[in-house]
Amino acid sequence: MNIYHDTSSINPLLVTLSKFRWVLYIISGFILFTADKAPYGRFVVVLLMLVMILLGLIYKSLIVLLMQSGLVTLARYLLAPDSIPYIDSYFLVWVYYFIVGAAISVLVSSYIRQQQVNVELAASFSRLLDSRDQYTAMHSENVAYYAKMIAEELGLPEQKVKSVYLGGLLHDIGKISIPEAILNKKDKLTAEEYNAIKDHPSVGYQTLKNLSTYKDTGILDIILHHHERYDGKGYPNGLKGEEIPYLARIAAVADAFDAMTTSRVYRGKKNIEAALAEIKKSKGTQFDPAIADAFITYVEKNKYHLMKKEH
Repeated sequence: MNIYHDTSSINPLLVTLSKFRWVLYIISGFILFTADKAPYGRFVVVLLMLVMILLGLIYKSLIVLLMQSGLVTLARYLLAPDSIPYIDSYFLVWVYYFIVGAAISVLVSSYIRQQQVNVELAASFSRLLDSRDQYTAMHSENVAYYAKMIAEELGLPEQKVKSVYLGGLLHDIGKISIPEAILNKKDKLTAEEYNAIKDHPSVGYQTLKNLSTYKDTGILDIILHHHERYDGKGYPNGLKGEEIPYLARIAAVADAFDAMTTSRVYRGKKNIEAALAEIKKSKGTQFDPAIADAFITYVEKNKYHLMKKEH
């Protein structure tokens, strides 16, 4: 049974704290045992409270937290005995520490569950959208997967990787407003129909912009700007180069690659080599060169796996 929270869902710093928590305990113990106990009694109490909060952030098992809070209470008794003058005080402090740790742990568990629900909802929306067009089934999940791989290849922080994945799932959510007759049209689109297609980033952005969960994460940037071009000839805002939000530039490469390697109503699909050649050709015009290079590196390292995935 896993007794730890998935701290990567919250903050990479907590992952580091979790991995090296024993070092933190040893350092704290050294400071406390070498300090003059009388003047540092209050310091002991504060530090042990911080340790209990840290334990709540790390552990999701209440049984483990009960035992840990007992050890923290014992440390307080040994290091600052004046703060626990009676035996009943000892048990009250134990219960107090346990409640603090448990409350933090429950809040963290709730937050993680909410993050998981957000991903599941985004995946459900993307499948619903993709189901409207048999030629683009799984497109959003593929884009999310490729965007995540690019972000990892670039060495982005875990939170950015998660944001680019969610943005990939939701990048085409604005197409929900486009009639299926346009989405599935085999003939050349009229100017009016093409404009309806070009409106989908703005529609998607307007639909989700008020969700606080997605603000300041880069997800809304992906939805609005995944069709911008590095040379400034994209839409909806004609942004150029680094004016385009970074995560949107990642999603643009992922979106284009999946579009090229899957069949569409108006054309067949390209193989991986042909799609990579197109991305190489479009570096600096359609795509950010550094991001395109990172994706090319990833594909060349994982070509066999991707070829199996195609089939």
